[in-house]
Amino acid sequence: MPNKDTTTDSATKLLSTSQGTEVKRAFYSKEEKPAGLFSTLPYYSIIGLYALVYWLVVICHQPWTACFIVFVFLPLSDYVFPEDWLNPTPVQYKKLDDDFYFRIPLFLSVAVEWIYYFVFIKHLCNEPFDLIYWSGALFITGTLVATNFMAAHELFHKHDALGRWVGGLTITKMLYTHFFIEHQYGHHKWVATPHDPATSRFGEPLYHYLPRSIIGSFISAWNIEKRRLVEIEECSTHWHPKNRMIWYVLGYFAFPLAIYAYFGCAGMLVSLYLAFHAVFFLESINYLEHYGLERKEVSPGEYEKVNITHSWNAPHRITNYVLFKLQRHSDHHENGYKPYQTLATYDESPMLPNGYAFCILLSFCPPFWFKIINPYVTAHKKNTPLTPEEKAKIHATMVRFFGYAILVFGGLASLGFIFPHKSF
Repeated sequence: MPNKDTTTDSATKLLSTSQGTEVKRAFYSKEEKPAGLFSTLPYYSIIGLYALVYWLVVICHQPWTACFIVFVFLPLSDYVFPEDWLNPTPVQYKKLDDDFYFRIPLFLSVAVEWIYYFVFIKHLCNEPFDLIYWSGALFITGTLVATNFMAAHELFHKHDALGRWVGGLTITKMLYTHFFIEHQYGHHKWVATPHDPATSRFGEPLYHYLPRSIIGSFISAWNIEKRRLVEIEECSTHWHPKNRMIWYVLGYFAFPLAIYAYFGCAGMLVSLYLAFHAVFFLESINYLEHYGLERKEVSPGEYEKVNITHSWNAPHRITNYVLFKLQRHSDHHENGYKPYQTLATYDESPMLPNGYAFCILLSFCPPFWFKIINPYVTAHKKNTPLTPEEKAKIHATMVRFFGYAILVFGGLASLGFIFPHKSF
């Protein structure tokens, strides 16, 4: 059992989810308004990250140092800082649910990232840089664009029109607007079943999963929109102006052309790479969120109701702040319209060994991923804890992998200082 937040009550209490499902164990604060739940300040950390990356990439010309911070320092912080197991009580939930101030970091992060996006493209197009700089700058900026998927996801997953519009607009530059349809009406319905292209199977490498998920998600979104038009809108054909997929596909051509008109061919190529990188990272997160988890088929084509055992969680505090508690993914899937600040974490949900920043890198290396994660999947399915021997072996593998990550990102960061502005 992971160590619980020291501000929480160690006693096990009861809390029903908003859908009225079965009672689960949760951990609460004795305070009426604990800072761990009611402070919005930690969620501005993503703004600080954008500012730091801008300073390192555009001002200091050290993009691989920024990569080192995101993929080495951030996972290390997740390991050092206490894990976050603090859940809201029903009374606290009502207060948090109505708190407008938690929406400000979402909208602000979207605005700041859009500004950085255009500043970065102009920066790359107007100044000559060497290969080391270009590769690092594109890699870290693509990663930041990918993080904005998380803010967009939180915004469009609600009922208010403004949030849905801003969230949908935000993923336009990733050329993945159909995610707005497929994620809400496809993935959430079929998650952890063979019908969901965004659910990775046990033993499936990331690089086999990616094309299946990317292509399958587009087809799924088109089919969902087709059914909506024919069955709900009662249109005679799905080739209709109300078909959002038609407009989304047109946008996939219009947006790069708009970038081309303003920034030229180089700017358009940069924007296309950033879109590719963002989608790659988004689908990598989808890969690790449900890897190897399955819902039982109760009858042909019918599956058990989605519950908190069908998504991987991570109680690691810092990454949860940066990603607006996306790592409390199980509660999100069971209660899709709960605001991020109200999401809870439960012992019954399967837990990743570290936060998403570490696990994304881990998924890029299938041999390491399988050695570390597969025992967790097996133990979860058997409903048994890992043995001490398994824990020791997993820990040793994680340390070795993290050492490689330090060497790679540290070495690339060092090159930026040793050979500034050199051509290779």
